Amino acid sequence: MGKKRKDSDDDKKKKKDKDKKKKKDKDKKKKDKKKSKKAKKSSSDSSDSTSEEAEAPKAKEAKEAKEEVKLQKVAPVEEAPVNLDSLPPVEEGILRFEFSTEEQGPLGLRFSGGSPPMILSVAPDSFAKKKGIPQNHEVHAINGLALLPQNQQRVMQFLKGRPLVLDVRPLGWKPPEKVKELKRKQAQEEAERQAKMAVEKKRREQVAKEAAEEAQRQAAERAVREEKERQEREEMLARAREAHKEQREKEEEFRKALESEPPEFRKAADEIMEADYGSEIKVEGRKGLPLRLLTRRKEVAWIWAGEAQEIIGGGAPDDTFTQ
Repeated sequence: MGKKRKDSDDDKKKKKDKDKKKKKDKDKKKKDKKKSKKAKKSSSDSSDSTSEEAEAPKAKEAKEAKEEVKLQKVAPVEEAPVNLDSLPPVEEGILRFEFSTEEQGPLGLRFSGGSPPMILSVAPDSFAKKKGIPQNHEVHAINGLALLPQNQQRVMQFLKGRPLVLDVRPLGWKPPEKVKELKRKQAQEEAERQAKMAVEKKRREQVAKEAAEEAQRQAAERAVREEKERQEREEMLARAREAHKEQREKEEEFRKALESEPPEFRKAADEIMEADYGSEIKVEGRKGLPLRLLTRRKEVAWIWAGEAQEIIGGGAPDDTFTQ
């Protein structure tokens, strides 16, 4: 009994070890597989880059060829939803080109992306070249259907069908109604601009007129002021001349009054005034001289010819002395 239990424990242990070994081998295989995948990927990347560099010109040519016929391979041909025989005439500036059922195959046009697509190039000896489709023109409509962002992919598919009517327009083209509206708006803006210019011109003329009137007024005022100043100067000069004349007359009268005294008295008075302190001056026939002969000298007189004189010691005499 004990031996059987021991054998079963050994079997379990062996089985457990075997399972562990299998799991370990499985994990190892996974790791090796991942490593091999990475190595293959790196080698393929390097080979791809080398082949891409070598085949770059060929790839470019193939890409351009694919773009040239791209629109013909987008989807199965749909029939035009409109009657091509009843299409309205083209608008001003739009060029229309028609392709019949006999002209099957690629048109020979290469378009740009965006909306609307622009014709980048026209292949030589193609249907488009024979029809004279110009480069650098935008696709305006196909089979009468205008190209809009929401329907562009579907409408461009009609290029593969025949008959085909292709309308193209030059860059910057605008509908005649919009052109008229723009011209009307420009004319209105021009009229408003002219009106503003007229108002501004009138304002400037008014400003110039007011400036001229102001200058004229100031000139008149200046002339009046200068005339008044001239008259005042003349009056002042006249008064000064009159005062000078009166002063000369006073001085002449004063001089005559001084000369009316005897000459010997005047001489003695001059000697007294000029003599040093303590000197003796004799006057023949008199004991002294009248005080007026000593005060009638300009350097000691309070009043000289009617004009107040500066007092000895400085200052001018007040009213008490001049009266």
